[in-house]
Amino acid sequence: MRKEIINTWNGEKVELNISSDEYCCCPVCGRKSDDKEWRPYDKNGHPSYDICSCGFEYGFDDDGEPPYEKSWSNYRKKWLNNEIEQHFDKKMTKSEKLVQLKNIGIE
Repeated sequence: MRKEIINTWNGEKVELNISSDEYCCCPVCGRKSDDKEWRPYDKNGHPSYDICSCGFEYGFDDDGEPPYEKSWSNYRKKWLNNEIEQHFDKKMTKSEKLVQLKNIGIE
């Protein structure tokens, strides 16, 4: 896994995790993208407004303004504890979620 750093429009840095086969992973849940070109934020840190299968909407759930890490962490805790309605993908067990989080370096 490699890191991709985005220098945002307000001077913050956004760190994205890129898999060994060059797919970006959701910074909230670690789900690997289906598209190699996809990023949750553009090269200036502006959100895509895409919604991940975990339910996180980049630009909405993070208030659209860097730094984003705190909103990722807060949402991740709710997602792990099944406090988030998952309408976008199959429901995952907590152990499946913990395995997926390894994609973004969370053990």
